[in-house]
Amino acid sequence: MVKRIYLLIGIILLTGCDTRLRELTMKKTLYLGDELRIDGYYYSNPILYEYTNETPIRVAVFYRDGFCFHTWGEPANQDTLGYIEREVLLNEAYIAKLKKEPTQIGVFRIIYPNIELETWEGRSCPFSYFGKIINDTTFIINKKVNNNMGKSFSENLTYQFQQFSQKPDSTNSFVK
Repeated sequence: MVKRIYLLIGIILLTGCDTRLRELTMKKTLYLGDELRIDGYYYSNPILYEYTNETPIRVAVFYRDGFCFHTWGEPANQDTLGYIEREVLLNEAYIAKLKKEPTQIGVFRIIYPNIELETWEGRSCPFSYFGKIINDTTFIINKKVNNNMGKSFSENLTYQFQQFSQKPDSTNSFVK
């Protein structure tokens, strides 16, 4: 009886962990517009997770080829921009990990005034983010969708632009 219970638990654990790479539903397309600046990165207002007391920020980096990073970090001090640049964008090991998994990389498109991003939050879990462009240095994300489950979440993130010439390379083997 005990063996059957362990076997059942093992089967549940193995079948519950989907590690297959789920394809993004949005295709990569060239961004030839000027609705948003792409010579740097965008960072969001902090998100307060009441259940953990963490306040991460989101970071978005866009490229002309339609590729994007949409990652996050939690600055330990008041130097938010320094943290983003040192610990996220210039951290080669971190960027390599995002591209290898893949996670927090994907595609974006702009149909003015709307912006949409689709990125992997894990191999088996692509998410779409929807928002509005305010001007060429500001946009708002107001909806997040888990594409596997079709579940929507409200967001209220305002992203501000910061010029930065040392953006990570967009080359990867997953977003084609």
